[in-house]
Amino acid sequence: MQTLSCSSSVSGLPVEAAADRTQTGSVQPGASSPKASRFAELKTKIRQADTARSFASLPLGVKRFDEALSGGLRFGHVHLVTGRPFDGAATGFVLAMLRALMMQDKTAPVVWCSAHHAGQAGHVLASALPAMGLSPSRFIFVHDQHPKRLMGAFEEVLQTKGILAAVGEYGLFARNTAVWQRWARRTRLAAQTGGAMGFLLGPPAPVGGFETGWQITSAPGNASSGVPDWRACWTTCLDYTRQGTSCSDRLRYDCLTGRLQLDTGSAQVCPDQAGQPVSGAYLPAPLSA
Repeated sequence: MQTLSCSSSVSGLPVEAAADRTQTGSVQPGASSPKASRFAELKTKIRQADTARSFASLPLGVKRFDEALSGGLRFGHVHLVTGRPFDGAATGFVLAMLRALMMQDKTAPVVWCSAHHAGQAGHVLASALPAMGLSPSRFIFVHDQHPKRLMGAFEEVLQTKGILAAVGEYGLFARNTAVWQRWARRTRLAAQTGGAMGFLLGPPAPVGGFETGWQITSAPGNASSGVPDWRACWTTCLDYTRQGTSCSDRLRYDCLTGRLQLDTGSAQVCPDQAGQPVSGAYLPAPLSA
């Protein structure tokens, strides 16, 4: 029996691996290789270091969603929010999250990247932001018709220190799956560098590589009381998290208080979910961490 020892470049601790060898020095069948043992240890160390890297979180204020998110939406990550064509629910959800962020930070700006022409739900109108409890002075709008330049700007914003959040309307950029996958990796690294929260807004797209994936659609409220409810109502589906959890329910948003709450008595699963994300037809295998 010959014992080999080596040290891990991550922890600096010695790693011992026993290898049974014959007189000729060859490894016997079934014996563990020191190189394989070290590689497995390094993978574990890297995975633990990545998990331990802590970022603050933004609670939604709805218990079942916050539990699925392990506390809330994480800073230093990108969250994919998708919706239906010509339905402003996904945009409204992102604005609700931005308001919650601005209530915690009173100075840092939000950068919103979108094309020149109106998208599936139209442009965000600065003069209408106060109706959502948002100050237009906190927003910086970046417009470019070319999707690669626009998403390149979004990536650069994520790397910038002092930014509260970045929003990118990707449009048809996600149609090229190979480009989208490579870009997802870069945006994740960019968000971790800058520490801001990133939101990608658009039609269904591959969600692998992002921190969370959402499907938000407009929904009729619960009118059992017979009294009309003016608050926005969204069917909110958390289809994907890196922890593997999911959650769906109907939420009400009160723009006067800036609070989300369950639409009482109307819990339901997304109609397109059927056990997998709505964008399942577009999804490749999840990107590795």
